[in-house]
Amino acid sequence: MTTPLVFVLLLFGCYLFGGMHRAVRADYSLRGRLGLSAVFCFAGIGHFVQAGPMAMMLPEWLPTRVPIVYLSGVLEILLSVALLFPGMKRKVGILIIVMLILFLPVNIYAAVHRIPIGGHAWGPAYLAIRVPLQLLLIGWTYSFTLRHRNPRRPSGHFLQ
Repeated sequence: MTTPLVFVLLLFGCYLFGGMHRAVRADYSLRGRLGLSAVFCFAGIGHFVQAGPMAMMLPEWLPTRVPIVYLSGVLEILLSVALLFPGMKRKVGILIIVMLILFLPVNIYAAVHRIPIGGHAWGPAYLAIRVPLQLLLIGWTYSFTLRHRNPRRPSGHFLQ
């Protein structure tokens, strides 16, 4: 059950603490993307550390569940890094939103079947936490990759 809390702490912690560094302070887009990058890096690593339990979140009829977990972990880590490249942030933002929408049925399946990982053992009640978290991540992604413009950074800057 700690995973949603870690996600929220990473999002807001990176955003707030990023504001303490003078090179990042005024760049709200970068601060938001740093938080999002931390969340997806953490989640992606989790796919390797907890591959077996995460594979149980997928329906039994799905072949090669563990490799799918590894593949999705690689995808999350790659997207977390790509968020830091200014020329890629819009495309990456769209990919993250699509990914979050596609992953939601997996979380619903895991909650309905009470899979004992990440709070899903709580059953459908866990969705009262997970669905708002997914919406927060989608909204955050939209705000800091698709909507927000920051005219203060020169366009060639690496972390714009």
